[in-house]
Amino acid sequence: MGYEPYQDSFLDDQARERSIDYNMGWFLEPVVRGDYPFSMRSLIGDRLPMFTKEEQEKLASSCDIMGLNYYTSRFSKHVDMSPDFTPTLNTDDAYASSETTGSDGNDIGPITGTYWIYMYPKGLTDLLLIMKEKYGNPPVFITENGIADVEGDESMPDPLDDWKRLDYLQRHISAVKDAIDQGADVRGHFTWGLIDKNDGNKRKLKKSAKWFSKFNSVPKPLLKTTNNNATMTAASVSV
Repeated sequence: MGYEPYQDSFLDDQARERSIDYNMGWFLEPVVRGDYPFSMRSLIGDRLPMFTKEEQEKLASSCDIMGLNYYTSRFSKHVDMSPDFTPTLNTDDAYASSETTGSDGNDIGPITGTYWIYMYPKGLTDLLLIMKEKYGNPPVFITENGIADVEGDESMPDPLDDWKRLDYLQRHISAVKDAIDQGADVRGHFTWGLIDKNDGNKRKLKKSAKWFSKFNSVPKPLLKTTNNNATMTAASVSV
């Protein structure tokens, strides 16, 4: 999940940094640097496990590639806590709440068929650039990215005309290209859910699947990053 400051303030900027640490750095920092983020160490204290020196040496730089799932983003809002609070992951430990609506009253993006997913492609670009600038620009695969449809009693062929998912994929693939253009080492993109439940169900291709198939079949120019490895681009394909 990506994050933006709730409003233009130092406290909310810091809340955003903590939110990213608690949701991405929690997993990345140990395998890149051998320990949890400083913000987690300083706020969680002895409730966070300690690594031995040997464990830190084994963990640091232990991954060849990184997988990143991305669906949506939130606004991070600073919250003050009293000393006697009951710890939970986000609001209390990170001293930040996750809001779908900003200080101006606007949602972070259009709501989709999945109640917790708001379309915000920039959040994906931002996370990929954090991988580049903060974590040494490892090779990254977008391992899951997508939305679910609006549920209802619609009959065929309407459910096959999933234009909202198609729009979501177009915008997010373009967001990946934006990150590559700025030097992020992105190696691939998998839609949600290429690998998912109900594998034995009979399938009928929706508009987004046909678009994605055509997109993948269109010859694309090689995009080079700083280490000449990325090969993803964006193209306009109609269905």
